[in-house]
Amino acid sequence: MRKVLLLLLLPFLAACANRGAEFDARMANYVGRSEGELVAGLGVPHRVQEVEGRRFLDYELDSTSGPSITPSLGFGLGFGSGFGIGIGSGVIFGHRAADCGVTFELQQGRVQSFARRGSGCAEPKRA
Repeated sequence: MRKVLLLLLLPFLAACANRGAEFDARMANYVGRSEGELVAGLGVPHRVQEVEGRRFLDYELDSTSGPSITPSLGFGLGFGSGFGIGIGSGVIFGHRAADCGVTFELQQGRVQSFARRGSGCAEPKRA
């Protein structure tokens, strides 16, 4: 039974591992581009900071993560011609919204680098 469950979960786990690399490759396309091109591609940033001649544009991207596997535990009471108590456990499969943030560093109006944070960096949606 465990082997069957593992075989069913392998495609989901592989998809999760690959999303981060794909996301980084898409964001790397902005390195070397102008601030205008970055804003045209991702929308208006949520925060902008200036520190010692460097400019940081911070995006909070609304991404949908891949498959979500969440353990659950339930408790129930029943009444009728008698009385019953039940406890159960299970697993919930589905999709969930996940957190993802990206900060771009600009110098002289050009993107120098980026850093992502969060576990849900997949397909960015325009802000």
